Amino acid sequence: MKTVLAVAVAAVCPLAAQSVTGFKVTPATLSFAHQTGDSKLPAAQTLNIAGAVSFAMSLSGGPWLTVTPVTGTAPVTARVSANPGTLPVGSYNATITVITAEQAPQTLVVPVSLVIRAAPSSVAVGTGTVNIQYVRGAPPPEPASASLTSNGAVLSFTTASAGGTWLSANPKSGVVFPAFPATLSVIANPIGLAPGQYKGTVTVSVPQAAVKTLTVTVNLTVAPGAPSVSTVWPAQVPQGAPATTITVQGDNFFPGSVVKAAGAALTSAYSGPNVMTAVIPAGLMAAPTTLPVTVTNPGAGGGESASAATSASVTVSPPGPIAAAVVNSASLAGGGIAPGLMVTVFGSGLGPATLTPFAASGGAVPTTVGNTRVLFGTVPGPVIYASAAQTTAMVPYGIAGLDTVEVRVEHNTVRSQPVTVPVARAAPGIFTANGSGSGLASAFLFEEAPGAYTLISDTSNARRDSVILLYATGEGVTDPPLPDGSLVTAASPAVNPSLSLRIGGQDAEVLYAGGVVGLVAGIIQINARVPGGVTPGKSVPIELVVHGVSSQPGVTIPVK
Repeated sequence: MKTVLAVAVAAVCPLAAQSVTGFKVTPATLSFAHQTGDSKLPAAQTLNIAGAVSFAMSLSGGPWLTVTPVTGTAPVTARVSANPGTLPVGSYNATITVITAEQAPQTLVVPVSLVIRAAPSSVAVGTGTVNIQYVRGAPPPEPASASLTSNGAVLSFTTASAGGTWLSANPKSGVVFPAFPATLSVIANPIGLAPGQYKGTVTVSVPQAAVKTLTVTVNLTVAPGAPSVSTVWPAQVPQGAPATTITVQGDNFFPGSVVKAAGAALTSAYSGPNVMTAVIPAGLMAAPTTLPVTVTNPGAGGGESASAATSASVTVSPPGPIAAAVVNSASLAGGGIAPGLMVTVFGSGLGPATLTPFAASGGAVPTTVGNTRVLFGTVPGPVIYASAAQTTAMVPYGIAGLDTVEVRVEHNTVRSQPVTVPVARAAPGIFTANGSGSGLASAFLFEEAPGAYTLISDTSNARRDSVILLYATGEGVTDPPLPDGSLVTAASPAVNPSLSLRIGGQDAEVLYAGGVVGLVAGIIQINARVPGGVTPGKSVPIELVVHGVSSQPGVTIPVK
């Protein structure tokens, strides 16, 4: 421990210095200061004696004080020195007495003080370097500790970190008591960091210490760890398919991750920590098989995802239909179907190469079109059209009450693997003008006076208090019930009391909600009056609610 010794000198003059026949001593007092441990002595000072007289000087107070010369004839400049030597910390007083050699001697006394102060205390940190290891996907590492110790006084400190937002220190400020170390926590939060080496510093500032700044270097190593795979899309491809790009979803991906199929590394592209794409070469799809899909994080601390999950594989199917997705034909949203809903199945080999629409038979839509059927469980649904890439059908009303149903497409007597979808009481979707499931609704403005219909568009807007016509599907079971695939021959007798429409966030008066004459049962027309309080705009939102289930968001009409 380095002790600081401060020396201060204060003059106390029992007899004020004064001129006697020109005799004068200046300054009237002297003071010295010293810090223990300082190898340099306090700077010598001067004592000026004026007047044409002889003099002699004497000292009292201790051997630490010297003056030279001690005798002489004024005017003289004397040198006064202080040597603290081994004196302990404290305050010391002495005097210099100057006496003239005249027949009537005169005396002047100059007080001298010496103040010895202890050197500032020092603070030490237990370690100058902290090394932290982290594997991606694991919880954040426990904080590392560094101890601060003081060899003397109670000292206050503050901390600051640099190098990245992943690094912090606690506490931000505190005090260190002698013999009682203070603990400094070095905290690393590497969640979201890419694998690699990171460096930061924690700076400890102690304004009153001998060394005022201490630095702790923090080295963080982030290892990639093993990724996980949750889903692969598409999960099924036909035998003999060309090179196919798959989308892999999971966790803990990073640039450098490699997607594998059946153990073979694929050309991979990083999209984000949860998404990657990769290309399965045609050679891996030449014969029916199942290709387990994994993702590997190479390098030290990396790993490979598990391949046990059936959702993390691609099935190469023998020639035949592949049903990849079942969606609401109006909203193009998946997730659930309802009795009487018009659905579209996307995939490959679902029907003839050329789109084939139904031909009505006996006032109904048939369940086979172009040698294609869509089965809901074991019940075929009326087929609106069939093609290789997509086929549209009506959901049989008989699935009401089920929780889920398996949907298969059968073409030329070969059936696809099932797609299991949940069954809801209603799944309303509004048809849109561009067929995308969002944007401008497919709607007409009804001019009541002439009885004319005008297609609503950006240039032909609906008006407040006017009547509009919309088209939707997914109403669910009707009352009275309608036969599957029947073509509507008469308007519905009453509005479904479980159906409502909101335009611009306001309830609209529903004038009609039911089947469309000439169209298949399951497609409904809604006639409604635009509320008078609706705020005009180019994209006023429309929401259809049936049995508490809302239609897709993002459907609008222009209102002026």
